Amino acid sequence: MGIPTELRDMWVSRRKGFLIASPAEEEKILRTKQCTNEGVRAGFKAASIACVASAVPTLAAVRMIPWAKVNLNYTAQALIISAGMIST
Repeated sequence: MGIPTELRDMWVSRRKGFLIASPAEEEKILRTKQCTNEGVRAGFKAASIACVASAVPTLAAVRMIPWAKVNLNYTAQALIISAGMIST
C-alpha cells in the first residue's frame, strides 16, 4: 500500500524545480515565515484575552445578580453565557 520510497523521493526531488533562490530571496522567505508565526501568536494571545475579558463579567453577572439568580433557571443562564461567548 502507498507509494514506494524510491518513487516518492524522485517525485519530491522533481517538485523542487531547477531554480535556485538567491541568498536575498532566502532571507526574505525566512522573514516572511517569522512574521507569519509572530502574527499567529499575537492573534491567538489577543483572542484569548478577549475571550476571558468577556466571559468573566458575563458569568459573574448571571451567577451573582440576585434578579438573574431568582428568575432565570440554569438553562437560561447557560444560554446567556453561550450567547456572550458567541458574540465575542
